[in-house]
Formats: sequence, C-alpha cells, structure tokens
Amino acid sequence: MAVPDVAGECFLVLGLARSGCAAGALLRRHGAMVIGYDDAPEADLRAVWAARGLTDTAAAAFDELRSGGDAAGLAQRRLAGVVLSPGFPPDHELVTALRARAPLYGELEWAARFCAACLVGITGTNGKTTTTELVAHLARGSGWQAHALGNVGRPLSQLADQLGPEALAVLEVSSFQLETIEKFRPQVAVVLNLEPDHLDRYPDVRSYWAAKRRLVEALPPAGQYVTWTACPEARRWPSPRAPILFGERSEGATTWVEERRLCCAWGGGVHDLAAIDALRLRGAPNLLNACAAVATLLALGADPLALAKSLRHFRGLPHRQQVVARRGGVVFVDDSKGTNVAAVAAGLAGYERDVVLIAGGRGKGEDYGRLRAALGPVKAVVVMGEEAPAIAAAVKGATHVARAEGMSEAVAMAASLAEPRGTVLLSPACASFDMFRDYAERGAAFTSAALAGGAEPEESS
Repeated sequence: MAVPDVAGECFLVLGLARSGCAAGALLRRHGAMVIGYDDAPEADLRAVWAARGLTDTAAAAFDELRSGGDAAGLAQRRLAGVVLSPGFPPDHELVTALRARAPLYGELEWAARFCAACLVGITGTNGKTTTTELVAHLARGSGWQAHALGNVGRPLSQLADQLGPEALAVLEVSSFQLETIEKFRPQVAVVLNLEPDHLDRYPDVRSYWAAKRRLVEALPPAGQYVTWTACPEARRWPSPRAPILFGERSEGATTWVEERRLCCAWGGGVHDLAAIDALRLRGAPNLLNACAAVATLLALGADPLALAKSLRHFRGLPHRQQVVARRGGVVFVDDSKGTNVAAVAAGLAGYERDVVLIAGGRGKGEDYGRLRAALGPVKAVVVMGEEAPAIAAAVKGATHVARAEGMSEAVAMAASLAEPRGTVLLSPACASFDMFRDYAERGAAFTSAALAGGAEPEESS
C-alpha cells in the first residue's frame, strides 16, 4: 500500500489523548496541517498530557487546538479527512455533521496506511494486552524486530512510518478500533475469546462480537487466523485458511497444556515447550494467553525451540493476576484488569479454595448472576462502588457477602476474612471510573492498602 500523500492537506483529529496526539504528530511529520478537537477543557487536556508524558507529543501534533466544546465552524472547514481516536464517541454531533463532508478514519486504520511492517492483530474480550506483549516478546526472541502497539499503551501512529518490511507490529485491537477499519490488513488475526462486554456501547452482545469479527474479515488471501477451541462463535467465522487453534488438544489445538506442561504440535511432531511451574505467568487465563501467543508465532513460521527459551523469561503484566504483597499466610493478588464477569470467572478457575474476592465499580450492563457458578473457591465477596448492591444481590446465598465503602476498608475487611492462609483477590468485574481514573490507579490503591495493613511487598512484582 502506497503511503498517503498528505502534504499541504488539512486534517481534523477528534479525541486528544494518547492515540489522538500520536495521530496528529504522524500527520504533521508528513506535511499535513492538523486541527485537534476534544470536549475536555484545555486545562484538563494539558493536565492529562503532563500526567501521561504526552506534553512534547501534543506540542508536535496540532497546528490548531479546539477544546471544551468549541467546535464552531469545524463542520464547515475544508478537510481532507477526519481521524477518530478509539475513545471518541462515534455518535458525537460533530462526527454526525462531518460524515457527509469528509472521509472518516479510525486512528488504527490511518496509521496502518503509513506502515510497511508485518501486522498482527489481537482482539478478544479478555487477555489482549498480555497476549500482545507476549507475542512481541517471543518474536524478539525468535529474531524479529517486534513492537507491541495499539491499546497496550503505544498507538500504532507513534511508530507507523518508522517500521520497515522486516519489522513486526503486534497490535492489541479493540472493538472500538475495528468499527472504523477499511484497508487495514493484518497478516495474522487472533481472536482470544468472546464474552459479553461493552454493553453500555453496543445494543446487544451480537453487535459487540460483530465488531470483533471485522478483524478476521480484514485478513488478506494469505492471512492466518488463530482462535480458541472453546469459542464456537469465533471458530465459525470464515477465514482464508483453516484456523490455527489453541486450547484443548482433543479439539484440534496446535498448542495446549497437558500434565502441567505447555506443548505444541508443529512440523509433524509434538514439542514439549515448558513446564508450567517454570513460567512466571500465573493463573489459568494466562496459560491460555501463552498458548495463544505460541500459536501466533507458529503461524508466522517461528521455531518452537526458540519459543521454549523465550517463554521462561516473560514476567507477565501488572494488574493481571499479579501477586503484589503477603501478610503471614495471606496472599494479595491484583487483578484490577478483570473488568467483566468472564474475566473474573476465568481467573477464579485457577484457584482451589480460600479466596476472598473484592468486586465492584461502575457497571457495563452485565448480568452478575453468572458469577455464582464461578464462586467455588470463594469463601467471601467484599463489594464496593456503584455496582455493590447489584453484585451482592446476584451472589447472595452462594457465599458470605460484606459491603465496604472504599478500597482501604475493602482490603482490610477481605484480609480479616482470608486469614489464616487465604488469598485476597481484587478482580472487580467492573470498570473503575466511579472511584478511580483507570484500572491501574485502582490496582495501585489495592496494593497501597495491603501494605498499609502490614503486608510485605512481593519482591518479584
């Protein structure tokens, strides 16, 4: 695909956080004039830029800045295109006004047009970030110049025009980003799992899954598709080649866990890659992520022996089943990224007993009744936040339930219930926005509360 010629053209970027700033800077590097717009007041924007280390990027991104709802005249400007950040509302009145006047592009779609690298797209309801980082880690261990980009924290726009054909761009791709792809063509598409989520944005779960399906539909004729044996919906989606599966060997998986070892079948043989106890990844969901990552690298032609060596050195990511502290026999585990019911249920599957679960926050329109079937190892649930009453009602009678007003109280309460040798698990099944800026701030508050209560930090965390 030829790099777009944007020199001298005027573009509007909507949504000026990390992705919007990167998109504006990319366009200006190629000679475009860029207007940036955000609903937030300019002072708030600059505070966000400073907090996220974006001040210099933002300074290089925009010729004109509009903020705080000042959209006067933008719909009448002569524009070569409009670039939407993933979080900018697609039904915003400014988007509606611009649709008939200028082409609209998502940040991922537009960045991909400037990128010569081999693209791997990874989507799914849960596990995207860990799998994306692990695929990039394994690829570097196999000799690729690999970068984890997209929703992992570095937008593709940040590096798109600096990556040549020898590079590998491993992209965490959200359903929001997939809504706006057109010419985006990954060499490998990975669908990890499909569960209800984002029902505050989509009218029903089928609409949400349809957005995910767009990644598979974007594959070129030679593209490869990787998905989970236990995801019948994704297995039914047509792809250029038969999908490469991970999960259950009996269901045709190329990568699987058997007798606490991670194995793969490739090149006519079965390879024993690593003992589970030798990996730094924790929990059943992360083992599936490892299987998915290995399957992805095999689809790219990697040597299984090189993957085996690299697997042992991956530490995992913060806020995803991460042991952060211990007090006596009580272990404190931060799974703040568990923001939906399916993620919490999958995480709990990795525990045998004596878990005190801290859950609650801002809801996403899910049915918390689905948690009941996953409460086998849970001796108590401490609920907090806006959804506390709904979660408490859903699990009432299945386990002991307690109510806390904030994180400090929730951790103290959970720790007392977990003694003498239990696990305090923060896995909220909710977004954080009613109490915290994001899941990372929520996880940090959990760790701080544990330490304030006398726990010792986990050295490896």
